[in-house]
Amino acid sequence: MTPDKTIVTRAEIERGLREVGLQAGDVALVHSSLSAMGWVEGGPVTVIEALLSVLDPDRGTLVLPTLCQSDKERRFETWDIERSPSDVGAITEAGRLHPDAIRSNHPTHSIAAIGALAEAIASCHELAQGRPSPWGPAAFGIGSPWEKLYGLDAHYLFLGTTTSCNTMGHFAQAEFVRSVVAQVASDRRDGFAAELREWRRDGVWPNFGFAICEEWLAAKGAMRYATIGDATLRATRAKVNVDTTLEKLNTEPETFLGTDFLDWLERARAAAGGGPIDD
Repeated sequence: MTPDKTIVTRAEIERGLREVGLQAGDVALVHSSLSAMGWVEGGPVTVIEALLSVLDPDRGTLVLPTLCQSDKERRFETWDIERSPSDVGAITEAGRLHPDAIRSNHPTHSIAAIGALAEAIASCHELAQGRPSPWGPAAFGIGSPWEKLYGLDAHYLFLGTTTSCNTMGHFAQAEFVRSVVAQVASDRRDGFAAELREWRRDGVWPNFGFAICEEWLAAKGAMRYATIGDATLRATRAKVNVDTTLEKLNTEPETFLGTDFLDWLERARAAAGGGPIDD
């Protein structure tokens, strides 16, 4: 134990989770930082146990991002669904190694799920398609776990992290560019799609700092807060997170997107008849 750190128990973690409205039978997607809480008795496994205790895996489902971010240029070559570790924190790696965890099959944006809907959420990630992204069309495609979490309106928790770790924001980006391209005249769609960034291919993308999402969600009353040890637990829902991001992308892109993408967007909208893009 490190004496100068706050001691955090499983009971305290459970209390904080319930304080933001998490309960048995829910689906929860969790971004996390173990060190932000202080010194957690039992380490990352305790956090997983606390989450599962509140959710009740016979009824609820825990979902953790198990993203592979190291060795960036070789991730599609080195991916091993059984052995590739999660690079986004000790809690996610503990979840991946849980005996009941089911991991989705994607080299960069996999998830690990435990509980009642684990198989339904994690299955067929490699077959997803229909949404471009810098990590290929399967990452956030139709049928991906990220789309399923949106459809389920999962609780979206940031335990010791901010919305800068907003992977559902990447789903929103992919959905936005899909909807823009879909409304371009059919004989010009391939050309506009070819300008988008893809794996190992330069191009435009609606990049922005996801930390701003908290401001947008708080303004809508869609963020709840609790304290666990030294960490802030932020809680929202998947749908309002994505829908708010899409709203901002459609109506205020010039306030937070780069000029290269804005040029692409202006040309694409002109090719679709102009005006905001509606799905």
